[in-house]
Amino acid sequence: MRILLFTGKGGVGKTTAAAATALRLAGRGHKTLVMSVDPAHSLADALGGRVVTDRPTEAAPGLMACQVDGLARIQRHWSGGGVWPSITDQLSSAMSTGGLDPIVADELAVLPGLDELMILMALGEEVAAGLYDAVVVDCAPSGQTLRLLALPEVLDRYLERLYPTHQRMLRSLGLLGRDRPSASSGIKSGTKARGRESLALAVHRLHESLVAVRQVLTDPAITRIRLVLTPEAMALAEARRAATALALFGYAVDGIIVNRMVDDRELDIPGVPTWLAAWATSQRRVLSDVVASFPELPIRFVDHRGDEPVGAILEEVADQLYGSSPEDVDPLAGPEPAALMQVVADGRNYLLRLSIPHARSADLTLNRVGDELAVSVEGHRRLVTLPGLLSRCRVVGAALAEGILTVRFEPDPDRWPEDLFRANTTGATGAAMRCAQPAGTDA
Repeated sequence: MRILLFTGKGGVGKTTAAAATALRLAGRGHKTLVMSVDPAHSLADALGGRVVTDRPTEAAPGLMACQVDGLARIQRHWSGGGVWPSITDQLSSAMSTGGLDPIVADELAVLPGLDELMILMALGEEVAAGLYDAVVVDCAPSGQTLRLLALPEVLDRYLERLYPTHQRMLRSLGLLGRDRPSASSGIKSGTKARGRESLALAVHRLHESLVAVRQVLTDPAITRIRLVLTPEAMALAEARRAATALALFGYAVDGIIVNRMVDDRELDIPGVPTWLAAWATSQRRVLSDVVASFPELPIRFVDHRGDEPVGAILEEVADQLYGSSPEDVDPLAGPEPAALMQVVADGRNYLLRLSIPHARSADLTLNRVGDELAVSVEGHRRLVTLPGLLSRCRVVGAALAEGILTVRFEPDPDRWPEDLFRANTTGATGAAMRCAQPAGTDA
């Protein structure tokens, strides 16, 4: 299975690119699902006004389509029982016991961002079902998409700190905190114990679901992201920022789509307005910046059209993107992405290399937080869990060059076994080099 996510600045044609790609995949024999996870759904309009609901329905031969409704899924999960009622009932009960009005407690027990989580769970469910060769996702504008894709790791980390895995497992098995009821309070204590066990099991299931979704989305063999932009400076700037943040969170980008290109040949017609020629000149200038910004990625182009690219016209868009015959470009094909994180030995030191394209040293901060590395760039922050080897080292330097952040570690004698530290020091070759350390680095 391959998952393709399309995102970019609002209004650049993400839905058009996603719908055209899905139609071409289905036309070439791939059983395909196209999903809209943008709250401002327009997938049904792009498909020619077909009825597209929260559940997959047939949009064309070999093509299923759905527009995920986060609110509807929340309500369905609540009425259907399962994980969410267990969590919210326990939260509501705890707040009510603390003196909060029951109605207010019920409202506060619905976690913020739950509709976004429902979107991720919907994608996870369709992938786990294994019914499709390809899943094409029409995402929200890049800012919302970045928050959505960061959610599994952020929420998983929150749950782990709030309710560690070993406690959830023990409680779900009834082996932790079991009350010994007295004759007068046996029923009440037993009810509380069952509630705790139900909550532990619910949180554990949620944790497993989040881990599974993140594993799929960050696996470059399964999931790729395509950035859509128009040949305008603002759209390019946002695409560059999106590429930086996506790499920071471990997501692979495998292509760029430039939409609404003005065909220079149309400018030779007498009477063409001067502003149109100026527009084309501006596009050519931005296009050279696009090529320079993404030299390692394939860049595909879609012409500006006089009519709206909906319904049957999507096939023409697909022709421009992938060619008209099966021997042309495979919509699923893309270059193998470079490793986003690597650890290599360098003498007696170790180097952690993180791919953060388009980032600038002035926008980057780096801090060691226990066994994690906090990396922040342009308003996005990720806690990178250090491999066991590096967790026993200390940071001695860092440098950013050509989109690669290199963090240098040296063994910490206070945390390494003495014999291993001695062997590592004795076997070192060459002098250890201290990297230039950018502002904000905690060494």
